[in-house]
Amino acid sequence: MRTAKRNHLLSGVCAVLGGVFLWAGAARADVLSDRPAGILVVPKLVFDSDGRFVPNGFATDTEIQLTNVSDQTVYARCFYVNANSHCTNSPQNVCFTTADCQQYGPGGLCFDGWVETDFQLSLSPHQPLVWLLSSGLFAPPAPATGSVPNASEDPFFGELKCVEVDSNNQPIDRNDLKGEATIVAAESNAVDARGYNAIGVQAIEGANDNDNTLVLGGPDPEYNGCPSVLILDHFFDDAVEPISDYSVKTHLTLVPCSENFQLQDAALFDTTVQFLVFNEFEQRFSASRSLRCFREFELCSLGTKLDRAISDTDPSSNSCQRSVFSAYVSGTLTGQTRIRGVPDGSGAHGNGILGVAEEFFRSDSSDLDSVVSSDAFNIDEAGERPTPDLIQLP
Repeated sequence: MRTAKRNHLLSGVCAVLGGVFLWAGAARADVLSDRPAGILVVPKLVFDSDGRFVPNGFATDTEIQLTNVSDQTVYARCFYVNANSHCTNSPQNVCFTTADCQQYGPGGLCFDGWVETDFQLSLSPHQPLVWLLSSGLFAPPAPATGSVPNASEDPFFGELKCVEVDSNNQPIDRNDLKGEATIVAAESNAVDARGYNAIGVQAIEGANDNDNTLVLGGPDPEYNGCPSVLILDHFFDDAVEPISDYSVKTHLTLVPCSENFQLQDAALFDTTVQFLVFNEFEQRFSASRSLRCFREFELCSLGTKLDRAISDTDPSSNSCQRSVFSAYVSGTLTGQTRIRGVPDGSGAHGNGILGVAEEFFRSDSSDLDSVVSSDAFNIDEAGERPTPDLIQLP
C-alpha cells in the first residue's frame, strides 16, 4: 500500500422525479452504472463518526462492495482519494468553506486537500468483497488476496477508483468489475441508508496497450469516453414533496474523469462546470461553478455561489431562496439540469465529469437539522466527449 500526499498549490492529480423532459436524438453515453467494466468510479465516500459534517447529524459510514462477475480470477488496482479541505490556521481541522476556519483564529483560509492511498486486490471467480470505509478489510475472505486500508482521516470525504489489471498489475482490456456503495447513517435506534452503483467505464477489446496511461474516449481510445452531458432530474430545493409533505434538498457530488495518480507537482487541475436548468414550463436558467478534483454542492448553492458553512444550520444565513435551483425562483416543484465540463484545451487532461446525487427530506422546511430520510441515485448520461480523458497510474 502506498500513500501519496498532494500539495494543494502544486498538483496535477485531478488533471426523484424523472422524465420532466424528453430529449429527442440525444446519444446514450458509453459510461454505464449497470454493467461490469474495466474502470470503476465511486464518486462519493463519506465517514464521519461524530455526524458533525453530514446533513442529518448521524454518525455516518460507507459500505463498499466490489464484485468479480467473471469465471476467472480478477486483479484490481484501487485508489482512495481523500478530498478533505483543511484550515490554514488549523491544518488538522477539516473545513467546507473559509467561514468554518474563523473559529480557529483570524486570517484562516479553507484550502482544498488531496491525499491518495492505493491498494491491490485479487478476486476469485464470481467473488464479492464488502468492507466499511471506517475499518477497511485487512483479512479478506479466502481465496481473495490483498487488503483494503481504512479511511485515512475522520471525517473523510472523497472517492474511489479501481482499474482491472493482469497478474503483473498492468491494465488490460477486460470488463469484469462491478461495484456499489451504501452510505449508512445511524443514531440510537434510527438508521438511514442510501445506495448507488459505481460508475463503470468499459474497456475496448484489443485497444489497451497495457501501459499506465489510460485513455478514455477521443480518437484513439482504450476505454469508452466519459459522457458529454450529465442529466439530473430533481426537485428544486425547498420544494415540498407532495406525498410525504417533506421539504427536499439535493446534494450533487462531482469528480473529474481525468486523474493523475503519479505526478504530484504539476499544475492544479480545474475545470469550469456549466449548468443548464429547465423548470416544468421549459423556462431556462443557467449557472456555472469551478470543480477542483472533488466537490459536493448543496444544489441551491450552485445558483448563488455561496456555500453553507458546515456548522451553519440557519436558513436565513443562506440565500437559497434567490437561487435558480430554488423552488421559489423556478416556480415549479421539479426540473432538469444538464451538466457539462467546459474544455480548456489542455493536452494533459480532459474535462469530463462524473457524479452522483443525494436527496435529503426534512420534516420542517425552516429547520435544516430535521432530516428524516435520504436517498442517493446515479445521474443519467448522454453523448461522448470528442477529446480524451486521461488517468495516469503510478
